[in-house]
Amino acid sequence: MTRRVLLIANPAAGGGMTAGRRRELARVASAVLPHHELVWTREPGDATRLARDCAGFDVVAAVGGDGTAHEVVNGLVQEGRAVHPGVAFGLVNLGTGGDLARTLKVPSRLDAALARLAEGPVRPMDAIDVTLQSLDGEGEVRRTCINVAGIGLNARVVEIANASGKRWGGRVTFAASTVRGLLRFGPTPVRLEWADETGLRNWEGELLSGFLANGQFCGGGMWVGRGGSVADGRLDLTIVPRLPWFTLVRNGYRLFTGTIGSVKDVSTARVSDRLLAFAAASKIVLVELDGELSGQLPGIFRVTPDVMLVAA
Repeated sequence: MTRRVLLIANPAAGGGMTAGRRRELARVASAVLPHHELVWTREPGDATRLARDCAGFDVVAAVGGDGTAHEVVNGLVQEGRAVHPGVAFGLVNLGTGGDLARTLKVPSRLDAALARLAEGPVRPMDAIDVTLQSLDGEGEVRRTCINVAGIGLNARVVEIANASGKRWGGRVTFAASTVRGLLRFGPTPVRLEWADETGLRNWEGELLSGFLANGQFCGGGMWVGRGGSVADGRLDLTIVPRLPWFTLVRNGYRLFTGTIGSVKDVSTARVSDRLLAFAAASKIVLVELDGELSGQLPGIFRVTPDVMLVAA
């Protein structure tokens, strides 16, 4: 039986360029997907609401970038559980960074990406159930992260990049935002606690950036989850502490080759179950989820194995 596919498209994705592809998307979807519905978001939060109300569909696909994917997933998975068991998540990458698309190997051609939703394999996928303090510090936020959670400078970089409009594309935008972030924000005292296959572990010190990866890429191609899988029940943790400037400059390329863990004092680990993260008293440490500024520490990051399906 042909799958029924709901396409949730974000006109603001790709620096607003997706809005100019309305007719193309409608035309190709009509040719490739016999049973589909195409809806467009109007404001932040729409994709989550539309995904949550997806009764009658077999696949719900984010048409946009990593932020659109984040919203759609938060309509399909809430508080560590699937809202609609049996409904698969899909992705058509029209965004700037395309980091989740790299991990899932989503075809770049629009017709091929759409055809995959209807005909490609469906498999289980992990996610990260995240509880944070809200950005205003007045309450609690609980979100589902599908790709990578970033702590510290990562979140500041996302804040700068998203404000820039990303008109220069993913890699250039995030590289420039990283330089600006390094000039404006320094390391902050943080304590991390987690479990791996050998038992309980912890790290405490001045954190520049922390990456907790379910997928493999973030920040326009930074390879922070090399060797990991979205279906292994584990998360890949990278801890970048305060480092000398010359070390950062000399080894910055390693973020894109998946070798940042070879730099002295950088730590990597495989996290099973959960990671607890705390900031020093009175310090604000921001957190981004899938390229979206989401809250601040303290935070709890739980891996939820096979919590959803993905058509990829």
